[in-house]
Amino acid sequence: MIRRFLILPLLLLTKLTAADAPPFWAVPQVKGDPLFFVQADGEAAAKALLLFTPEQPPVIRSATLESTYEAGKDYEWKPGSREITLKAGTRIPFKKPADLHPAPNAPHSYKSSRDGKSWMLYGAGRFFHDLQCAAAYPTKDEWKGPRPSPAPDAQLSKLRAKLQAAAPLKLVTLGDSISTGADASAIANAPPRQPGYPDLVARGIEARFGGEITAKNLSVGGMDSAWGLLQVPAVIAESPDLVILAFGMNDASGHRTPEAFAGIIQKSVAQIQAARPDCAVLLVSPMTANAEWIHSAPELYPAYAIALEKLTGPGVALADVTVVWTAVAEKKSYLSLSGNGLNHPNDFGHRLYADVILAVIGDKK
Repeated sequence: MIRRFLILPLLLLTKLTAADAPPFWAVPQVKGDPLFFVQADGEAAAKALLLFTPEQPPVIRSATLESTYEAGKDYEWKPGSREITLKAGTRIPFKKPADLHPAPNAPHSYKSSRDGKSWMLYGAGRFFHDLQCAAAYPTKDEWKGPRPSPAPDAQLSKLRAKLQAAAPLKLVTLGDSISTGADASAIANAPPRQPGYPDLVARGIEARFGGEITAKNLSVGGMDSAWGLLQVPAVIAESPDLVILAFGMNDASGHRTPEAFAGIIQKSVAQIQAARPDCAVLLVSPMTANAEWIHSAPELYPAYAIALEKLTGPGVALADVTVVWTAVAEKKSYLSLSGNGLNHPNDFGHRLYADVILAVIGDKK
């Protein structure tokens, strides 16, 4: 079903979510910093780390925004620290290490741990939304990790000309379950009902440039780039002006080499450009999966991003989600970023995808 995004839905969204907030790297005001609390063995209290050091006590709410927690009663923050510590009797949910590796066949358990013995905490839908929190705070820290920038004009000049003219634009997304919006709160039917990244991108483009965006999402869960190549005729049939091509998670789980992955993507791009010479293609590299998951392939995600970079040129740009996600994951626990515990992003993660893509597209002049 084709969705049309107008300014009114965007304004309604800003009242409910952090989707309107600047990218996390655009400090000094942080909104929606995700938290998943764990009480480590031998520790008296559960803890989690913020992305930045706050200048003032952070405001912490449930990820669903249904609860606002009280500093000094539910949690404690010490000036100069990124650490949040939960108080005795807190209303904030937390887990212990044993909870992260539940008994076999227990509710919200998943068998495929890398050690071949443990089971992993897993839950699609709103399960992780109900366990996570979101913090807002001012900071004087600067983001020192990778920061996406607009692609060279030589890559996206035709797309930008349409956007600057506020011309109507057709956006088609083709990818796997992440690109369906999997485990975003809107898909999980949980507050604040933020959509997945393709919808955020469509709304972001419309808000920046003013033209009407028509969006079609052809993504299907569980699919890889080889399946995507077979769907290119369906993409072309939509007469797109911009295609988001986002694979890699399932390719990596299947141990497809970077060379083979790039070769398939290159064929997809070539077919799109042959049929639609003025259509821009944004290649999106994937987030990383939980390193404990047996199907995770940590060595392949950055290799895929490097391989995709080599495919860029006139009409083709790269949105390197991998490098930004990895830098964030170095400062956060994986379960603070995950929508299912394994390989999907939560609302913060979907915003990260959208913010990287929108940064590559650029702003209105």
